[in-house]
Amino acid sequence: MSTAQIIYEQYRVLPKRIRKELKGLIIKEEEEMTLMEGLEQSLKEVKLMHEGKMPVRTFDDLKRDLRENGK
Repeated sequence: MSTAQIIYEQYRVLPKRIRKELKGLIIKEEEEMTLMEGLEQSLKEVKLMHEGKMPVRTFDDLKRDLRENGK
């Protein structure tokens, strides 16, 4: 039996309330990791802008991009 199967079997025997809390924690952690990855990417872009390897964008440019992408 693989580790994933063992973990799933243990998960299945948990009370429903605990399973729901566990799912929430997993989702929250994934969202935080996604946020951190986005911040890291943004910092890399700022560094490239300072080095002149990427065009400088203003806050207005960012707002326009968000409006155009429907977010």
